[in-house]
Amino acid sequence: MDNQGRVRKVVRRLGLRGNDDALEWYRVADVISDLRHFCDAKGIDFEQELQMADTYYTNELEEETANG
Repeated sequence: MDNQGRVRKVVRRLGLRGNDDALEWYRVADVISDLRHFCDAKGIDFEQELQMADTYYTNELEEETANG
């Protein structure tokens, strides 16, 4: 999947179109906050997940740049 595909996936799954209801989020901050609650409830290290996400993001940008 390319990075534009990742963007489309976020819109399909999370909304982020100005609605804030049971089916979608209004802001990225709302998603991150809820994910942090999820991590707390499941015993997942949120900070480690953020670090992994940063690594994935960097790798995906580099891959897309390399593939032009």
